[in-house]
Amino acid sequence: MPHASEQTPASLLVKEALESYESQLIAYAANILHGDYERARDVVQDTFVRLYLAEPDKVRQALKAWLFTVCRNRAFDVLRKDQRLDLGQEEVILSFRDESADPSRAADNNELGSLAWKLLPKLSANQQEVIRLKFLHDCSYKDIARITGLTIGNVGFLMHVGLKKLRELLTLELEPASSP
Repeated sequence: MPHASEQTPASLLVKEALESYESQLIAYAANILHGDYERARDVVQDTFVRLYLAEPDKVRQALKAWLFTVCRNRAFDVLRKDQRLDLGQEEVILSFRDESADPSRAADNNELGSLAWKLLPKLSANQQEVIRLKFLHDCSYKDIARITGLTIGNVGFLMHVGLKKLRELLTLELEPASSP
């Protein structure tokens, strides 16, 4: 067992991953777990334990995708164990805001973005997940494919159709009510 002051490749990788991805993973797991941040933290802790036990050279190349995949699988394991796979509580999921968002954005863009997130539950579960991974967690299509087990083509299709539907919903929502 290494001395506490010695840095192993595994411990360095975990430290790097914690600094870069911990808060994103907690938010992602909380989304899956219907806003239960306590269980989300447990899932993320388990994810980092698994990272420590993994072979650093094998996971370093696709670290972000590996972390999100393990976190996603672990969160769904928790849901299955609780037999509460109810994806109907989207308000909690949509209340998450990425802390790295640019604060200088105009108020109109913020309102439009908020409206888009409120309309997200009208999309299919797969479309919602790929859109969240892309825009809340800044994952590439390749990473999203690894995380969800879909092909990159499926991710692209879901993203395209989902965003198109969201634009249509936004247009309908923003149209002035027709007068009688």
